[in-house]
Amino acid sequence: MTFLEYYLQILIFTAALPLGFGLAVYFCYRAFCALVGCGRGKPILFFLHVILTPVREFAHLVACIVSFHRVSDFCLLNPYDPEGEIGFVEHSYNRKNPVAVFGNYLFAMLPAVLGLFLSMVVVMVCFRGVFGDLSREVAALVDAEAGFGEYARVALDFFPAMFRDATSGIFAKIVGCLLLLLISLGVYVSLDDLYSAFSGMLLYAVLAMVFAGVTALFDARSRRLILTWLRTFSTGVTALYTVVLIFALAALFFGFLVFLYRTFFGEGKAQLPVYVDQRSDTEDDDDDDYGDDRYQ
Repeated sequence: MTFLEYYLQILIFTAALPLGFGLAVYFCYRAFCALVGCGRGKPILFFLHVILTPVREFAHLVACIVSFHRVSDFCLLNPYDPEGEIGFVEHSYNRKNPVAVFGNYLFAMLPAVLGLFLSMVVVMVCFRGVFGDLSREVAALVDAEAGFGEYARVALDFFPAMFRDATSGIFAKIVGCLLLLLISLGVYVSLDDLYSAFSGMLLYAVLAMVFAGVTALFDARSRRLILTWLRTFSTGVTALYTVVLIFALAALFFGFLVFLYRTFFGEGKAQLPVYVDQRSDTEDDDDDDYGDDRYQ
């Protein structure tokens, strides 16, 4: 294994996979807001943000504290804000401090990490036993020195195993599904935060390269052991994020149904094109001039 392959695997297992899933959920979240967020759909969006905003802003606040950002003001939840900003964290940092620069990367990623942790708690409580099966399968793959494809198969099989192998009752599973449906749209990585975190992402890549360079001095067995640990970690993250993404897509489908209802039966019905016949009563009904047909 070359140093480049070793370094790229470290980046993929620790950053690329969580970031990719987080962005996928972000686009689901944006699409859901676009479909639901006006007219009679506003209460749905308001309810969703009342639940998700305190979690995300708390994660932002923690990221600022641990990376020595100066927090000038913050609000975890203010549902009556006249400008609609029901939560925020105002912060600044010293651009010459590498820890503070890295904090921008934490600021972007920590809300998704906290949301993923809450999803894990819901799965552990409402779908008992499924994580035990996952850990046993991963342990078997480690002993067999399986390839990346086998780990991916185990991660993707985690969602059906929640309903197939979990020892919880049907009521607990229903509650778990409802909670995951609410949480899933908040487990995203914001593009706006990523734009501000570009320097922190570069610093993380440099730190990963330093780690790869130091551990490359060890023997091949030690490097394989490190990659096995990272692959096991990424398998668990991928399994959880697969569940989150499926429920985010389910929430997006619900948003699409709300959009259809608003369009055809709600306030959006008035915006549909309506046929207007602008011909005068004196015109011949057999006239084949179709240029007078209008939609408004």
